Amino acid sequence: MDKKNNLLEKSLDLFSLNKIDRDIYTWTGKNVGWARVFGGQVMAQTLIAAYKTIGVDHYAHSFHSYFLRPGHMDKPIIFMVDRIRDGKSFSTRTVKALQDGEAIFSCSISFQKDEDGLEHQIPMPDIPGPENLRNEIEIREELLKKLNMKAEDMPVFLRQKEIEMRPVEQQDYFNPKRLPPYKNTWIKPEGVIPDDQKIQQAFLLYISDMGLIAAANNSIGVNFLTKNLQNASLDHAMWFHRKVDLNDWFLYSIDSPITRNARGFSRGSIFSHNGDLVASCTQEGLIRLWPETKEDN
Repeated sequence: MDKKNNLLEKSLDLFSLNKIDRDIYTWTGKNVGWARVFGGQVMAQTLIAAYKTIGVDHYAHSFHSYFLRPGHMDKPIIFMVDRIRDGKSFSTRTVKALQDGEAIFSCSISFQKDEDGLEHQIPMPDIPGPENLRNEIEIREELLKKLNMKAEDMPVFLRQKEIEMRPVEQQDYFNPKRLPPYKNTWIKPEGVIPDDQKIQQAFLLYISDMGLIAAANNSIGVNFLTKNLQNASLDHAMWFHRKVDLNDWFLYSIDSPITRNARGFSRGSIFSHNGDLVASCTQEGLIRLWPETKEDN
Protein backbone atom coordinates (compact mmCIF):
# COMPACT_ATOMS: atom_id res chain seq x y z
CA MET A 1 0.00 0.00 0.00
CA ASP A 2 1.42 3.40 -0.96
CA LYS A 3 1.64 6.29 1.47
CA LYS A 4 -1.42 8.13 0.12
CA ASN A 5 -3.68 5.07 0.37
CA ASN A 6 -2.31 4.48 3.86
CA LEU A 7 -3.39 8.00 4.86
CA LEU A 8 -6.91 7.24 3.63
CA GLU A 9 -6.98 3.96 5.57
CA LYS A 10 -5.95 5.82 8.73
CA SER A 11 -8.77 8.32 8.18
CA LEU A 12 -11.33 5.56 7.70
CA ASP A 13 -10.04 3.85 10.88
CA LEU A 14 -11.27 6.93 12.78
CA PHE A 15 -14.82 5.69 12.20
CA SER A 16 -14.27 2.47 14.21
CA LEU A 17 -15.73 3.24 17.63
CA ASN A 18 -15.86 0.90 20.64
CA LYS A 19 -19.10 0.33 22.54
CA ILE A 20 -18.95 1.00 26.31
CA ASP A 21 -22.65 0.69 27.15
CA ARG A 22 -26.02 1.26 25.50
CA ASP A 23 -25.66 4.43 23.36
CA ILE A 24 -22.19 5.16 24.76
CA TYR A 25 -19.11 4.75 22.56
CA THR A 26 -15.45 5.69 22.71
CA TRP A 27 -12.49 6.40 20.47
CA THR A 28 -9.17 5.38 22.01
CA GLY A 29 -6.91 5.46 18.96
CA LYS A 30 -4.61 8.20 17.72
CA ASN A 31 -6.43 11.51 17.25
CA VAL A 32 -5.69 13.63 14.18
CA GLY A 33 -5.02 17.37 14.09
CA TRP A 34 -2.25 19.78 14.98
CA ALA A 35 -2.41 21.52 18.35
CA ARG A 36 -5.94 20.20 18.96
CA VAL A 37 -8.18 17.42 17.67
CA PHE A 38 -9.35 18.11 14.11
CA GLY A 39 -12.99 19.17 14.07
CA GLY A 40 -13.81 17.02 11.05
CA GLN A 41 -12.75 13.94 13.01
CA VAL A 42 -15.18 14.60 15.86
CA MET A 43 -18.05 15.45 13.49
CA ALA A 44 -17.59 12.21 11.57
CA GLN A 45 -17.33 10.15 14.76
CA THR A 46 -20.52 11.61 16.26
CA LEU A 47 -22.38 10.70 13.07
CA ILE A 48 -21.07 7.12 13.28
CA ALA A 49 -22.08 6.93 16.96
CA ALA A 50 -25.60 8.13 16.12
CA TYR A 51 -25.91 5.65 13.24
CA LYS A 52 -25.32 2.80 15.69
CA THR A 53 -28.75 3.62 17.19
CA ILE A 54 -30.65 4.11 13.90
CA GLY A 55 -32.70 1.64 11.83
CA VAL A 56 -31.36 0.43 8.50
CA ASP A 57 -33.81 2.43 6.33
CA HIS A 58 -33.06 5.91 7.76
CA TYR A 59 -30.15 8.08 6.60
CA ALA A 60 -28.80 11.37 7.89
CA HIS A 61 -30.16 14.40 6.06
CA SER A 62 -29.38 17.23 8.53
CA PHE A 63 -26.43 17.73 10.89
CA HIS A 64 -26.07 20.77 13.20
CA SER A 65 -23.15 21.10 15.62
CA TYR A 66 -21.09 23.30 17.94
CA PHE A 67 -17.41 23.11 18.82
CA LEU A 68 -17.34 23.80 22.56
CA ARG A 69 -13.76 23.20 23.75
CA PRO A 70 -10.46 22.25 22.10
CA GLY A 71 -9.96 18.50 21.96
CA HIS A 72 -6.81 17.07 23.58
CA MET A 73 -4.72 15.03 21.15
CA ASP A 74 -3.51 12.50 23.74
CA LYS A 75 -6.85 11.63 25.40
CA PRO A 76 -9.72 9.30 24.44
CA ILE A 77 -13.08 10.71 23.36
CA ILE A 78 -16.41 9.43 24.69
CA PHE A 79 -19.58 9.77 22.61
CA MET A 80 -22.99 9.78 24.34
CA VAL A 81 -26.07 9.40 22.13
CA ASP A 82 -29.55 10.55 23.17
CA ARG A 83 -32.46 8.96 21.26
CA ILE A 84 -34.68 12.03 21.01
CA ARG A 85 -37.30 10.60 18.67
CA ASP A 86 -38.01 7.66 16.36
CA GLY A 87 -40.79 8.21 13.82
CA LYS A 88 -41.95 6.46 10.66
CA SER A 89 -40.22 8.95 8.36
CA PHE A 90 -37.81 10.85 10.62
CA SER A 91 -35.58 10.01 13.58
CA THR A 92 -33.60 12.48 15.68
CA ARG A 93 -30.46 12.05 17.79
CA THR A 94 -28.26 14.34 19.83
CA VAL A 95 -24.65 13.39 20.49
CA LYS A 96 -22.09 14.82 22.91
CA ALA A 97 -18.35 14.20 22.61
CA LEU A 98 -16.54 14.36 25.97
CA GLN A 99 -13.00 14.42 27.32
CA ASP A 100 -12.29 14.47 31.06
CA GLY A 101 -16.03 14.63 31.72
CA GLU A 102 -16.47 17.88 29.78
CA ALA A 103 -18.23 18.31 26.45
CA ILE A 104 -15.89 19.34 23.65
CA PHE A 105 -18.54 19.03 20.93
CA SER A 106 -22.31 18.60 20.61
CA CYS A 107 -24.62 18.00 17.68
CA SER A 108 -28.18 17.24 16.63
CA ILE A 109 -28.74 14.92 13.68
CA SER A 110 -31.97 14.20 11.81
CA PHE A 111 -32.42 10.99 9.80
CA GLN A 112 -35.03 10.29 7.13
CA LYS A 113 -36.10 7.33 5.05
CA ASP A 114 -35.97 7.71 1.26
CA GLU A 115 -39.10 9.31 -0.22
CA ASP A 116 -40.27 10.45 -3.63
CA GLY A 117 -41.03 14.15 -4.04
CA LEU A 118 -40.83 17.28 -6.20
CA GLU A 119 -37.30 18.27 -7.20
CA HIS A 120 -35.22 21.40 -7.92
CA GLN A 121 -31.57 22.36 -7.63
CA ILE A 122 -29.23 25.21 -8.59
CA PRO A 123 -26.71 24.53 -11.37
CA MET A 124 -23.08 23.72 -10.64
CA PRO A 125 -20.75 26.75 -11.12
CA ASP A 126 -19.42 27.12 -14.65
CA ILE A 127 -15.75 26.56 -13.89
CA PRO A 128 -12.93 24.42 -15.34
CA GLY A 129 -13.06 20.71 -14.58
CA PRO A 130 -10.32 18.94 -12.62
CA GLU A 131 -8.63 17.27 -15.59
CA ASN A 132 -6.36 20.18 -16.58
CA LEU A 133 -5.77 21.67 -13.11
CA ARG A 134 -2.70 21.15 -10.95
CA ASN A 135 -3.12 19.71 -7.50
CA GLU A 136 -2.54 21.73 -4.35
CA ILE A 137 0.82 20.13 -3.52
CA GLU A 138 2.23 20.88 -6.97
CA ILE A 139 1.17 24.52 -6.67
CA ARG A 140 2.75 24.84 -3.23
CA GLU A 141 5.98 23.19 -4.38
CA GLU A 142 6.22 25.77 -7.16
CA LEU A 143 5.71 28.61 -4.65
CA LEU A 144 8.57 27.28 -2.52
CA LYS A 145 10.87 27.05 -5.56
CA LYS A 146 10.18 30.70 -6.40
CA LEU A 147 11.27 31.61 -2.87
CA ASN A 148 14.32 29.30 -2.99
CA MET A 149 12.93 27.31 -0.07
CA LYS A 150 13.13 23.56 0.48
CA ALA A 151 10.35 21.17 1.47
CA GLU A 152 11.97 20.51 4.86
CA ASP A 153 11.73 24.26 5.59
CA MET A 154 7.91 24.08 5.42
CA PRO A 155 6.82 20.51 6.29
CA VAL A 156 3.24 21.53 7.22
CA PHE A 157 2.88 23.50 3.97
CA LEU A 158 3.49 20.34 1.92
CA ARG A 159 1.77 17.85 4.22
CA GLN A 160 0.22 14.99 2.27
CA LYS A 161 -3.51 14.36 2.78
CA GLU A 162 -5.94 11.52 2.29
CA ILE A 163 -7.52 13.48 -0.57
CA GLU A 164 -6.21 15.10 -3.73
CA MET A 165 -7.28 18.73 -4.01
CA ARG A 166 -7.17 20.73 -7.24
CA PRO A 167 -8.03 24.40 -6.60
CA VAL A 168 -9.63 26.41 -9.39
CA GLU A 169 -8.54 29.79 -7.99
CA GLN A 170 -4.87 30.04 -7.04
CA GLN A 171 -3.34 32.29 -4.40
CA ASP A 172 0.12 33.26 -3.19
CA TYR A 173 0.20 32.22 0.47
CA PHE A 174 3.42 34.16 1.03
CA ASN A 175 2.00 37.41 -0.34
CA PRO A 176 -1.55 37.51 1.07
CA LYS A 177 -3.99 40.14 -0.16
CA ARG A 178 -7.74 40.60 -0.18
CA LEU A 179 -9.31 38.18 -2.65
CA PRO A 180 -12.87 37.55 -3.78
CA PRO A 181 -14.65 35.70 -0.94
CA TYR A 182 -15.04 32.38 -2.68
CA LYS A 183 -13.06 29.19 -3.20
CA ASN A 184 -13.70 26.31 -5.62
CA THR A 185 -11.79 23.06 -5.23
CA TRP A 186 -12.08 19.71 -6.97
CA ILE A 187 -11.52 16.82 -4.56
CA LYS A 188 -11.03 13.07 -4.86
CA PRO A 189 -9.98 10.51 -2.21
CA GLU A 190 -6.51 8.98 -2.52
CA GLY A 191 -8.00 5.49 -2.61
CA VAL A 192 -11.44 3.90 -2.45
CA ILE A 193 -14.19 4.76 0.05
CA PRO A 194 -16.42 1.75 0.95
CA ASP A 195 -19.87 1.69 -0.69
CA ASP A 196 -21.62 2.30 2.63
CA GLN A 197 -23.65 5.50 3.09
CA LYS A 198 -22.71 5.73 6.77
CA ILE A 199 -19.00 5.78 5.85
CA GLN A 200 -19.51 7.97 2.78
CA GLN A 201 -21.41 10.60 4.78
CA ALA A 202 -18.93 10.46 7.65
CA PHE A 203 -15.99 10.99 5.29
CA LEU A 204 -17.75 13.92 3.63
CA LEU A 205 -18.31 15.50 7.07
CA TYR A 206 -14.65 14.82 7.88
CA ILE A 207 -13.27 16.70 4.88
CA SER A 208 -15.95 19.42 4.86
CA ASP A 209 -14.08 21.12 7.72
CA MET A 210 -11.17 21.71 5.32
CA GLY A 211 -11.34 25.06 3.56
CA LEU A 212 -14.48 26.73 4.88
CA ILE A 213 -12.63 29.24 7.06
CA ALA A 214 -10.13 29.73 4.21
CA ALA A 215 -12.82 31.39 2.07
CA ALA A 216 -13.54 33.84 4.90
CA ASN A 217 -9.80 34.43 5.36
CA ASN A 218 -9.52 35.27 1.65
CA SER A 219 -11.95 38.15 2.06
CA ILE A 220 -9.67 39.90 4.57
CA GLY A 221 -6.27 39.02 3.10
CA VAL A 222 -4.95 36.46 5.59
CA ASN A 223 -4.23 32.72 5.50
CA PHE A 224 -2.96 29.93 7.75
CA LEU A 225 0.62 31.18 7.41
CA THR A 226 -0.25 34.68 8.65
CA LYS A 227 1.64 35.53 11.83
CA ASN A 228 -0.50 35.85 15.00
CA LEU A 229 -3.65 34.62 13.21
CA GLN A 230 -6.05 32.54 15.31
CA ASN A 231 -8.53 30.35 13.42
CA ALA A 232 -10.96 27.89 14.96
CA SER A 233 -14.27 26.36 13.88
CA LEU A 234 -17.19 27.51 16.06
CA ASP A 235 -20.10 25.62 14.54
CA HIS A 236 -20.85 23.49 11.50
CA ALA A 237 -24.01 22.36 9.74
CA MET A 238 -24.47 19.99 6.83
CA TRP A 239 -27.45 18.84 4.78
CA PHE A 240 -27.25 15.64 2.74
CA HIS A 241 -29.44 15.94 -0.37
CA ARG A 242 -28.60 12.76 -2.26
CA LYS A 243 -26.85 9.44 -1.91
CA VAL A 244 -23.13 10.16 -1.54
CA ASP A 245 -20.50 8.58 -3.79
CA LEU A 246 -17.08 10.13 -3.24
CA ASN A 247 -15.10 7.73 -5.42
CA ASP A 248 -14.92 10.24 -8.26
CA TRP A 249 -14.05 13.94 -8.51
CA PHE A 250 -16.48 16.22 -6.71
CA LEU A 251 -16.55 20.00 -6.45
CA TYR A 252 -16.45 21.85 -3.12
CA SER A 253 -17.73 25.35 -3.95
CA ILE A 254 -17.44 27.79 -1.02
CA ASP A 255 -18.36 31.43 -0.58
CA SER A 256 -18.15 33.74 2.45
CA PRO A 257 -20.89 36.43 2.62
CA ILE A 258 -19.49 38.25 5.67
CA THR A 259 -16.57 38.47 8.09
CA ARG A 260 -16.90 40.63 11.22
CA ASN A 261 -16.81 40.60 15.04
CA ALA A 262 -13.90 38.11 14.92
CA ARG A 263 -16.08 35.61 13.04
CA GLY A 264 -16.11 34.53 9.41
CA PHE A 265 -19.23 32.94 7.92
CA SER A 266 -18.93 30.51 4.99
CA ARG A 267 -21.28 28.40 2.90
CA GLY A 268 -20.32 25.31 0.92
CA SER A 269 -22.02 23.41 -1.91
CA ILE A 270 -20.77 19.94 -2.81
CA PHE A 271 -21.45 18.81 -6.38
CA SER A 272 -20.77 15.44 -7.98
CA HIS A 273 -18.65 15.37 -11.14
CA ASN A 274 -21.83 15.26 -13.26
CA GLY A 275 -23.31 18.34 -11.56
CA ASP A 276 -25.68 16.87 -8.95
CA LEU A 277 -25.86 18.89 -5.73
CA VAL A 278 -25.02 16.20 -3.17
CA ALA A 279 -24.74 18.21 0.06
CA SER A 280 -24.62 21.75 1.47
CA CYS A 281 -22.87 23.08 4.56
CA THR A 282 -22.31 26.25 6.57
CA GLN A 283 -19.77 27.24 9.19
CA GLU A 284 -18.79 30.14 11.40
CA GLY A 285 -15.13 30.30 12.28
CA LEU A 286 -13.15 32.36 14.74
CA ILE A 287 -10.79 34.80 12.98
CA ARG A 288 -8.58 36.81 15.33
CA LEU A 289 -5.47 38.69 14.31
CA TRP A 290 -3.55 39.34 17.51
CA PRO A 291 -1.25 42.40 17.67
CA GLU A 292 2.46 41.73 17.40
CA THR A 293 4.51 41.77 20.60
CA LYS A 294 8.19 42.47 21.15
CA GLU A 295 8.78 38.72 21.33
CA ASP A 296 7.41 38.37 17.78
CA ASN A 297 10.05 40.73 16.36
